[in-house]
Amino acid sequence: MENNHGHMGQKGMKLVSHVLNGIVLAIIFGLIFGIFVMLLWNWLMPTIFGLTTINYWQGAGLVLMMRLLFGTIGHGAKYHNYGKHHGLNVRNHGRCDLPNYSEWWQDEGKQHFQAYTERVKGRGGNDNGS
Repeated sequence: MENNHGHMGQKGMKLVSHVLNGIVLAIIFGLIFGIFVMLLWNWLMPTIFGLTTINYWQGAGLVLMMRLLFGTIGHGAKYHNYGKHHGLNVRNHGRCDLPNYSEWWQDEGKQHFQAYTERVKGRGGNDNGS
């Protein structure tokens, strides 16, 4: 039993280490992005819009505010497991791994796709369902 507790303690310490490293990295990236935002703001905004310059802490505050308003940059974890939830392998460059998909595409899919594209071209490129 004690051996398991020691192993669990090592896992716990590893988790704490990862969390602390993540916090330190987040702080470092926040500091760096604050500098970039300040430099970009001071370079562009006064000239383009006639706004005043900002200091480092205002730039860091803008980074934090944008993070709170808009979330992560890119897709983040929200779309990370999309294919797993829909039974698709989305990491194979657009090829689908559904059963019988390749056979269907060879037999019927190309014709259906060509008919679809002709329909869309006939509507002037809009496929809004009308």
